[in-house]
Amino acid sequence: MSKHSSTPTCCLTLPLRLEKWQADRLTKRFEIARQIYNTLVHYELKKLRQLERSSEYRNVQSQLFTLYQENKKGSSEYQEAGKIRSKLLKDAGFSEYGFTHDMKYFYKHFNNNIGSSVAVLCIAKQVWRAFDKKLYGNGKRIHYKEPGGICTLQGATNSAQAGGSEIMFRGTYIEWKGLHLPLKVDPSNQYETEMLQKRVKFVRILRRPGKKYDHWYAQLALEGVPAIKRNRTTNELVHPVGHGPVGIDIGPQTIAYVSQGVASLEELADRVQNIEHEKRIIQRKMDRSRRAMNPDNYAPDGTIRKGVRLTRNKSNHYKNLQHSLSYMYHKQASIRKYQHALLANHLLSLGDCFYVEDMPWSSLTRRAKETAISEKTGKYKRKKRFGKSISNKAPAMLIEILKQKCDSLGLPGIKKVPLKLKASQYNHITGTEEKKELSQRWNYMPDGRKIQRDLYSAFLLQHVTPQLDGYGYDSAQLHLDYEHFVLLHDQTIQTLINAPKTISSMGISRSHSNQNIIA
Repeated sequence: MSKHSSTPTCCLTLPLRLEKWQADRLTKRFEIARQIYNTLVHYELKKLRQLERSSEYRNVQSQLFTLYQENKKGSSEYQEAGKIRSKLLKDAGFSEYGFTHDMKYFYKHFNNNIGSSVAVLCIAKQVWRAFDKKLYGNGKRIHYKEPGGICTLQGATNSAQAGGSEIMFRGTYIEWKGLHLPLKVDPSNQYETEMLQKRVKFVRILRRPGKKYDHWYAQLALEGVPAIKRNRTTNELVHPVGHGPVGIDIGPQTIAYVSQGVASLEELADRVQNIEHEKRIIQRKMDRSRRAMNPDNYAPDGTIRKGVRLTRNKSNHYKNLQHSLSYMYHKQASIRKYQHALLANHLLSLGDCFYVEDMPWSSLTRRAKETAISEKTGKYKRKKRFGKSISNKAPAMLIEILKQKCDSLGLPGIKKVPLKLKASQYNHITGTEEKKELSQRWNYMPDGRKIQRDLYSAFLLQHVTPQLDGYGYDSAQLHLDYEHFVLLHDQTIQTLINAPKTISSMGISRSHSNQNIIA
């Protein structure tokens, strides 16, 4: 997209009130955008293969690989070779400018439907981000977009000077290349009214899968911070902001947080269900349909034939199943994001500064590489970690939503504490670290109390303070607040004992009682 101003940006998403022919026109344009995207991907991959066949590029790639194998990634030789590789790529046109320049040769045949700004400043930059991740990041492969794979298109600006080539906001409707798409605006909604008074930077059109058909939305990128939501009758803040530090211990499935007056242990996004079983049923139906429609793609033993051009015929039944699967994913994502937003608002009501451990979520999703044997059981340890849990609950998304809300309100926000503080192992009474197994969910304190591990970690994180060498614990305040925390802790545990269900990682058993909690 274009270089927007550096002023703060907030978004307002409004549904589009479309007739069927308008939705069909949008579907057609999104399909054209997908074809343009794939055409540019094919062109750039061809250029990349040509570059990879050159001797100069192969030599520098070989040099980089050798230095990497020798653990010399930080050496001057490695950096110099990296600069040479970057220059070769840039000279071959692998840059953001190069991709937008190449796009000019492809979009002109569809200018009446897409427009230059959408093609050059949206689609071309999407392709560049994919190549940038492969060439300079951790990306492994460039993928083509399947039908329905383009779900967002946006313009570069909302300036009147752009004419009809842009996706433009016109007060009550969106204009795009002869299309007038009415917006569904509630005049009695004070929040929407206040947001629409801000300057519109640019407009996105979003396509989201519904149960039977796609739903369409317009997302307005507005200048400034979001409007404050107030109660229509009382004019009070819908989401008040608290004051003080809040400690957050977040895991793959649960979150524990402790403030001055609240201690809680909850399941993350408890309305998000495991859909693996339903997903597998739909995928098996899709596989059967795909095999029936494309029998020449498969050998007698059921494997995919090699060395033949594969066909991709899809029945209407297959398309319906594909839409059902997309809707299932979208529904889960919507519920997850909604619940995270609710929890973020609740956390904001407790304080304005949040201390959380800097967790490497991406590494926790990957399987273990080495095969290990347990010393206790003598059996092989499982290689899988927390991939499905993190995928279903998205703990990093919650932290990001909370960070965005803090930034928009001008609060101190999220303070990521390094893992070296070892909040799960530290004991503030003894001042020492006690290594625990992951399965050990309770801390047995020197004073005889039994404290839930996650809640105690959140209590410790609440009392983290900046120091000269980074972060440390405020020992004096920990001792002062400990008794009050124990009261909040016992109330929380009793609530969880009486709850209909709990997560096994909480360590809560129905056999627990108050006598079990406090010795």
